[in-house]
Amino acid sequence: MDFTHFARALPPCQPDIPEDVANRRMFAWITTTLVLVLAVVSYGARIWARKKSYQPLKWDDFLMGLGLLITFEPAICEYLLMANGLGHHVCNVPADQRQRFLHITFALQRANQPALLCIKLSILAFYMRLFPSKRFGYFVWANVAYTIIWAVVSWVVNLTVCSPIAYYYDKTIKGGTCRNQVISGTANGAFSLLGDVFILALPLPIIWGLQVNMRRRIALIGIFLLGTLSCVSSAIRIAALVNFTPLDGTYSQVYASGWTFMEMGFAVIGGNLPLLKPLFESFFRLSTGSTNKSKSNSSFPTNGSLSGPNVSGKSRKFTSSKRDHLDADGFERISDDGSAGNTQPNSIRDIELGDRTILVKKDVTITTDPARPEHEKEFVNRIQSFRH
Repeated sequence: MDFTHFARALPPCQPDIPEDVANRRMFAWITTTLVLVLAVVSYGARIWARKKSYQPLKWDDFLMGLGLLITFEPAICEYLLMANGLGHHVCNVPADQRQRFLHITFALQRANQPALLCIKLSILAFYMRLFPSKRFGYFVWANVAYTIIWAVVSWVVNLTVCSPIAYYYDKTIKGGTCRNQVISGTANGAFSLLGDVFILALPLPIIWGLQVNMRRRIALIGIFLLGTLSCVSSAIRIAALVNFTPLDGTYSQVYASGWTFMEMGFAVIGGNLPLLKPLFESFFRLSTGSTNKSKSNSSFPTNGSLSGPNVSGKSRKFTSSKRDHLDADGFERISDDGSAGNTQPNSIRDIELGDRTILVKKDVTITTDPARPEHEKEFVNRIQSFRH
């Protein structure tokens, strides 16, 4: 490949500064490796959480897995770029490595939109499962449409930035031209960031309106705001693209390609973390068990699951807890009015458990015998252990 036109377009060749080259290459290596490992671990934990709660994999799990699989392509390309001059000024890179660098960069850019499309659709599918509200579903489907349109249009625009397409990596083609890659890349990143903000903000009004205490409400919002990592990466990527110089891509592409991969990796991580609650159920039970136990020793639980004691020997009513309408991931399904659980006034509640359904009676009447308080207490304790 002839690169003589690069020499005419660029200022005089700049010598590489060893410390600068080392820092750029270290940034590329550390960020790619660390984010890739965290993304794989978070998805593995997600699958483990499914198995721990005896749940089959669902559409959001498959879409996230496909998105993670696609992110391996830019990760591999990033390592190949480091082996072919990444971090050096282009004039200091051998001609054969420059040629390979352009081919690898072209391949790297093909995976960005497909990976983010799968990841974003996975998050939206999870929203639809968690918030089965028809009104909320309209907003979710609007985001689905926006995400698909963005992915298709930006992928085509990115592919055809040079005409003919092969001119991107083969500048010897006569009559070939390229549009401004900085403008097209920045526009693509801006529309992607806008979609991220839409997805991130979608469940927040419902969560804020939940009929739960403020501490739990803030905790839930914090879990869903983990997606801001991807938004921040996308914003930094846009800033890095502004400083990108196509004619010196081996040097100026370091941060642009690095933050591009981190945007995908953090999107995977942020989409997986809210689903890991089943892995920490034992810890949460231990942290709250002592309080519940102290209450049960004197007056039995009074947190909505059991009524106070009736020492006269008459009937005592025990009602089901909020666990009856918990999703398999540990979240409560949200109704149209912002309240948790089933909105129908039946005493029978459906619990989703994979492809099986358990019918749970909401009201249970237990007649106690004052002559045998120890037996009664043992029976109540068994009910408590079943519920928890």
